[in-house]
Amino acid sequence: MKKSAIVLIIAGIAMMIVGSFIFKNLNYVNAVDAHAWTININGIKSFPWVTFTGGVLLVIGLIFYISSWKQIGRRID
Repeated sequence: MKKSAIVLIIAGIAMMIVGSFIFKNLNYVNAVDAHAWTININGIKSFPWVTFTGGVLLVIGLIFYISSWKQIGRRID
């Protein structure tokens, strides 16, 4: 479990770094604001999916790593 958690953490960090290079110049306008601007859709690049997925993998890896710690002095039912 610890090895898979470390792999997830490393993969998440790598994806976040790669995503920060891919999605540098996103043009977007808040769709909720009441103004006359148009929303610039960049297609698949309108949201940094690679960076977001890397963050999710990082958090899941951290949760797996923390949950695999041995708790000394606790009863296991």
